[in-house]
Amino acid sequence: MSEKIVSFFSGAGGLSLGFALADLKPVLGVDINDDAYSTYKSNLGIPCHNLDLNASDKCSLIDLLSPYKEVFAVIGGPPCQGFSTAGSRNELDSRNQLIFNYFAIVEYLKPKWFLFENVEGLLTSNSGKSVFELVRRFISLGYLLRLEKVNFAAYGLPQSRKRAIVIGNRIGAFFHFPPETHSFNAGKHNKLLPLFPHSPTLDEAISGLPEAVSYECFLPYTHAETSSEYEHFIRQSNNSGGVKHHFSTPSANELERYSLLEPGQTMKDLTESLWHPSFRKRAFRRVKDGTATEKRGGAPAGIKRLYSHLCSPTITSASSREFIHPSLDRALTLRECARLQSFSDRYVFSGNTSSIAIQIGNAFPPLVAMRFAQHLMQIEAKVGSGLISLKEWEAQLIGYRLTDASGMSPALMHTESLLKSLMFNLG
Repeated sequence: MSEKIVSFFSGAGGLSLGFALADLKPVLGVDINDDAYSTYKSNLGIPCHNLDLNASDKCSLIDLLSPYKEVFAVIGGPPCQGFSTAGSRNELDSRNQLIFNYFAIVEYLKPKWFLFENVEGLLTSNSGKSVFELVRRFISLGYLLRLEKVNFAAYGLPQSRKRAIVIGNRIGAFFHFPPETHSFNAGKHNKLLPLFPHSPTLDEAISGLPEAVSYECFLPYTHAETSSEYEHFIRQSNNSGGVKHHFSTPSANELERYSLLEPGQTMKDLTESLWHPSFRKRAFRRVKDGTATEKRGGAPAGIKRLYSHLCSPTITSASSREFIHPSLDRALTLRECARLQSFSDRYVFSGNTSSIAIQIGNAFPPLVAMRFAQHLMQIEAKVGSGLISLKEWEAQLIGYRLTDASGMSPALMHTESLLKSLMFNLG
């Protein structure tokens, strides 16, 4: 397909890889992080610029953007740490401004479509005003858009990963998000739908990998055959015959902790003498200073041994330190985390261990990106064939989904009350 896609806040390239798998390969990527920039260029072969999208030098940015006006789509996920429930949720965090830098790019380029991704915490940040203002601004540019909180496991990802997605178009197409394709069970988060296949379990997602070693090196596969559809997807484009980033180096103290944990157990199930100092501090912080759970960095699990028969919990930059293999006394390797994020085994990440963990944890899963890209193509095909008629329309929010739960928190209820004011003329 000849439609041009441009990616901003591109990270290691998960979103771009997914669009490329759907024959919508981006023509441009932009990211500030040196290692992510290097990973993107070396794996995707797409022109990528190492640029701060929050910089005061707007002239260089305009020079970069000017050839891409009115492209088919702008895609991207601005850094989310300021909104994340795994962080401090500081409403004054300067990184929060980046969502409006993304808006400014859309405003300048005026693409037919845009796809914006962020953490679910965006939905309630600043009492819902942040997401309301972002949606309002997109509408002011003439876009029809939808906002939904999506669990990517419902699209076949072997991981419970909830994200806020905004998709918009300025061609007048009233649309829906791609239909969910899978049931999933991640323990705390699950959605069991009759007749739907189950998303791969953690065990299925990491199967077929060679035994992990204690240092970074290339490890050949021990079996040429794949054991599941998901493993086939992960390995199909890997011509190297093996993997990198599949190593683990637990210390003696860590081995002792790991050996005492059963699947589902966390640091709190160990005797206090084995707790990490950082875990002890987080575990008692609420008692000492009254800091609410959502403000102190999430639930203080410390480490957790995973279940092999369930989907993985959300992969973050800490997963290769905190998520323990279901049956082996070690943490997940970087390669296992990359698989749970649906990166191909051929993907090689640049940087040190910490940098790679961040790139993997921050990525948009390529498998899910592919599903969304395919859906946009289907909508475009229906518009072109007349199956979707472009009637007279007015820019607006045409739909939202803030939760799958039967109830709604007071914070989400407040966000909903704001969003409702942006919906009209839908009859």
